Amino acid sequence: MKKVEWTLRAKKEFDNTFNYWINHNKSDIYSQKLLDETLRKVNLIAENPLVGEVVFRNSRRVLVLENFSVVYRPTKNIIKINAFFDNRRDPKAL
Repeated sequence: MKKVEWTLRAKKEFDNTFNYWINHNKSDIYSQKLLDETLRKVNLIAENPLVGEVVFRNSRRVLVLENFSVVYRPTKNIIKINAFFDNRRDPKAL
């Protein structure tokens, strides 16, 4: 299993999304589900770095709950998570 590192940008994107859904739903149930599924996918990436589809250059993407993407770049020693993205947003924002 490779070590996983989140960029500050990716952490911020995830935190903003997590908090948005708590405020939007007035509950943390969906946000907790999002967290659990994101951690499950990150563990999957750590065990099998090539599991995601190639999206550009050496970056890959896995879906989380169909509406979110974790964009990462596997290297020899680590997995660098570069973005957590709501797929309903404008792709140019990524």
